[in-house]
Amino acid sequence: MPTPRTLYRQELARCREHFERVDLQRERGYLMRFTTFSANVENVLPHIPRDEHESLFRQLLLQQIFATFDQQCLTAGDLVKLNGMRTASFAAGTPAIYCTYHLGSYRLLTSVLFRQGVDCVLLVGNNMNRSQGDGMVEHIEGLRQKHGLTNSFRIVEAGSPTAGLTVLRELKAGRSLIVYVDGSPETAPEPGQEDQFLSVRFGKRRLLTRKGVGYLSHAAGVPIVPVVSYRQDDLTNVLQFLSPIRPIRQSDRDMYCREAMQQLYDAFWPYLNRYPEQWEGWNFVHSFLEPEKLRPDSTQRRVVKPAFNADRYTLCDLEQAPILFDRRLYQTYEITEDLRDLLLNLNSVESVEAVVGQEVFGELVELEVLY
Repeated sequence: MPTPRTLYRQELARCREHFERVDLQRERGYLMRFTTFSANVENVLPHIPRDEHESLFRQLLLQQIFATFDQQCLTAGDLVKLNGMRTASFAAGTPAIYCTYHLGSYRLLTSVLFRQGVDCVLLVGNNMNRSQGDGMVEHIEGLRQKHGLTNSFRIVEAGSPTAGLTVLRELKAGRSLIVYVDGSPETAPEPGQEDQFLSVRFGKRRLLTRKGVGYLSHAAGVPIVPVVSYRQDDLTNVLQFLSPIRPIRQSDRDMYCREAMQQLYDAFWPYLNRYPEQWEGWNFVHSFLEPEKLRPDSTQRRVVKPAFNADRYTLCDLEQAPILFDRRLYQTYEITEDLRDLLLNLNSVESVEAVVGQEVFGELVELEVLY
């Protein structure tokens, strides 16, 4: 009789078979999604060649399918390999803030903690709650019935005005918090929210991250436990529990927040480098990156034989309209079909300036579309 692990791998193999039958390039919005993904990888992990980006993107889409299956499979949590923390460490009444990332089958942390008898509060973005909240609640209730569990589970929306106070009360009541510390599209910085974010190192770039986790840890006097989820080559899910970050009650709260958030991203960095194809954050990290400060070119450049700057720009279609995508600044420019065709066939044109006019030509050179 097949073991649960064998059955699990067989189901993932079926997921892969269905996925490989799909012609992704025919899917609505595929090119724009891939282009954004590619720009993000290039800006954060520039050592990965661009010609490997599409393979990484396909692997990420497959990993998302695997993760969705794991949420529907009640036995998936039983097959997880736990590293770095003994199960005896999940002591009732000793709360912690478990900070994880959208890597691997990241939802399994909630399943595993609940299965271990931990009273859980899951903090998620509003959109994530609407799209995945019901599925998580259903999964938890399935575990409760299957194993006779009596511990509590609750979802709190991060966008709620009372979210901070609610979570603080839960922590002080002995319940543990689970947070996706790398954010989500709806939790990205908005104008006027600057005081809610901190700037941290993220490779060679800097990232804006919400400081609420550090504040809650310091205010409630509970440790932050970084947890990284990833999937091994043999399809085994691993939860790696890292060293807790413990608040010092008499320390400066703002300083602790800055240090704690930086430690959380430093802890994640080696796993991102090892498993870049498993991080869902590639789809939205541009919303958190600090904008690069480009130095203006004060010299008037004379471009004699212009070439298209494919290192910085990508031509693609958005809703069947041609656009120019700036991979460095994440700006899009709607262009005409004639200009798109021209940029694709510059070698066949004797004088680009004569075709587009002096003003447009100058703008293209100033924006570094042509060089």
